[in-house]
Amino acid sequence: MFRSPFPPILSTLATAAPYHLLLYSLVFGTTTFQSFYNGIVAFKTLPYEHFSALQSKIFPPYFAFQTAAAVVLLLTPPVSFASSIVLAKNLSLGIAAVGGAANTFYFGPQSRVVMAKRREQVAIEGKPHNDPTASETMKKINKEFGKIHGLSVLFNLGTFLGLAAYGVILSDGFLSLAAKSLK
Repeated sequence: MFRSPFPPILSTLATAAPYHLLLYSLVFGTTTFQSFYNGIVAFKTLPYEHFSALQSKIFPPYFAFQTAAAVVLLLTPPVSFASSIVLAKNLSLGIAAVGGAANTFYFGPQSRVVMAKRREQVAIEGKPHNDPTASETMKKINKEFGKIHGLSVLFNLGTFLGLAAYGVILSDGFLSLAAKSLK
């Protein structure tokens, strides 16, 4: 029988488990922080133009990270999940990946296009986008942005819920593995 020259804790580093768990923790924490804290505080604290500029820099890498992390997690299960759980695992991570991808490849770029139109219209009208006396053109642009933003938030929420569900599923997988090792 082969005995590893390393303490058991170090031999764990030769498995996918710690990397998988760290990546999951990072993407779930990032999603939670950005969605429920950072974005809200920035919106309440910064002038609109600064908030908009900040979000336009944060969102592309944020959504790309959500997408890539969900795909990596899907492809690198650290434990053998019970057959009854595999579909739930795949579905939860699939939802997370689709939410991130929709924001990366569609809603993010579309919102940048609409924001550019809105900046142009602000320059033409000489008043803020949310001025009550804004033109019908501005109101139409605002409505278009509201629709895109609302769908983006919905897909981001889907990503959050998919990741949260996967956290429960992952915990079940680790608990099942621990129970088997105790037998």
